[in-house]
Amino acid sequence: MNNLKPFDIGEIDESLTRVIHHGGATYLMFPYISALEAAPQFHSISVTIKGAAATVEDFARLTAALKKAAVGDAEWLISFSTPWLIPAAELQNLRTRGSLRKRQ
Repeated sequence: MNNLKPFDIGEIDESLTRVIHHGGATYLMFPYISALEAAPQFHSISVTIKGAAATVEDFARLTAALKKAAVGDAEWLISFSTPWLIPAAELQNLRTRGSLRKRQ
């Protein structure tokens, strides 16, 4: 995990999300890796949208859901183009080891 950088979820855009049509509904989905358990797992957070493309308001609702997911002792980081949700204790370990890079 040497490539992790701080990530502002207010900066999410089309490159980090997917629009999925399933079961008659359309979703704006944000896939990420959750490191909150003993082993990292793939997860996603999504919001239902109207139409075939996400609007600014849809991204705002998704951002609010991402903030809610990180409430407590977790923070969002990014490695290349993959978002991670990391516990604060692990984040402190990364900072102590110097593994956490500053966003460029």
